[in-house]
Order: sequence, then C-alpha cells, then structure tokens
Amino acid sequence: MCGQRAQVKRITLREGWNDFWSRVYGFDGMFPRTLRDFTIRPGIAARDYIAGNRVKYYGPVGYMFLMVTLMYLVASLLGIDLIYFLKWASSATGPSEVKPGSGLDQFTERIMSFLSDNMKLISFLFIPIQAFCSRYIFFRKAELNFLEHAILPLYVQGHVYWITVLNLLYYKAFGDFFPLIVQWLSFLYVGYAYVNFFPRHSTVKAFLKGIAINFLSMILFVIVVIVVLLMVFGLNPDALEMIRPSNN
Repeated sequence: MCGQRAQVKRITLREGWNDFWSRVYGFDGMFPRTLRDFTIRPGIAARDYIAGNRVKYYGPVGYMFLMVTLMYLVASLLGIDLIYFLKWASSATGPSEVKPGSGLDQFTERIMSFLSDNMKLISFLFIPIQAFCSRYIFFRKAELNFLEHAILPLYVQGHVYWITVLNLLYYKAFGDFFPLIVQWLSFLYVGYAYVNFFPRHSTVKAFLKGIAINFLSMILFVIVVIVVLLMVFGLNPDALEMIRPSNN
C-alpha cells in the first residue's frame, strides 16, 4: 500500500528496542543528543537552539517538565517519600531539630507537601526570575531578548534534575543524601553554562556572572515562595495554630 515500507522487518526484540528508542527516547536521536550536548556544552547548545536549529533538541519547556516527571517516576519506582526527601535534602546537615509531631513539624510537612505537589509550577516560576537577572542586570548588552535569555535557564533547570535523580539513587542505595555536593555541582554547572552561552565575555567573568545570576535568582525566588506560602498557609487559622510556640 502507498506509504508502507517496501520491506517490512520481522518483529524481533532488536527491532522492538530500536523502534522504542527512536519513538520514545528522541525522535532520531533527539533525546540522547539533548542529554549529551547539555552535559558537555550547555551554553553552545542553547545558542544553537536560539539560532534556529530547533529539530536537534527537545524544546526547553518540554525538557524541563520531562525531567521533573522523571524525578517523580524514579522516586515512585524506588519507593521514596518525596516529601520526606525534600525535608531532609533541604538541610545540609540532615533532618532538622524540629520536634517530631509538633505543630511546627506538621506545618513544615504541609509546606513540603505543597512544594512536592506543585514542583512543575514552582520550577517554571523560577525561570522568569533568572531570565530577568540575566537580561536586565548581568548581561544587559547581550543581543538577546527576555525570552531568549530564558532558554538557557529552562534547559539548565531541567538538566540539573539529573543530579537530583542521582541523589535519589544514592539515597536508596546508602540511605543518605549529599545535598552540599548537589548544590555545588548545580552552581558550577550553571556557571559553566553561562561561559558557553556568552563566549564573547571572558571565561572568569561569564562564570562568576552565571553563579551570581543563580544566587540572586534563588534569593528572589525564596522571597516570592515565602510570600506565596504566607498567603496560602499564613492566613489559615489551622496553620497559625500549628506554629504557635505552645504547640512546639
């Protein structure tokens, strides 16, 4: 029939695997290419995407959401409570000293549950803050508009989730976290990405600006999240009751 391959291959494990790889993992190598290029030359790959080579890589928004989904999937397959993981991984020294079962502990768990349930939205909201810092503070003279400044943070944010996935695997294997290593690797990767992204700047200058963008964005983001959490929970009488000193 018209449109059908002249020679139909037999259904074998090899043929099934090749079909699965090409359809699910990348449309002719899109996924492995995205994974490879945003590991070894993230800024160059992002510039390539902005320049119009869109078919080479997963779209930046889709890639970030894909990686968040992968994190959830890995946590589910490993039987890891993501809320507990977030509570512990948020502290560089392990679990906090909050008294278990206290009102403050319940309030913290409710916040972590909210963050876990809205991870995709929260991750996405971080991007415009980072793009703003890049476009209007640190790289004002770059010939890129606001949305183009957002491309690199989208890809970088998605790619950093690989470190979180490795953290989940490490926790499952050894029952421990390495949050400080995750934080430092993330910062170094962001700095390296901006070195690639702005090749006309000196390596040291672009690296330090990249780290400064990430650091300032995190501060602004935390402020925004605190405001949102106060609006969501702070005005709730039950939440206020939880954090009363008498209940802790």
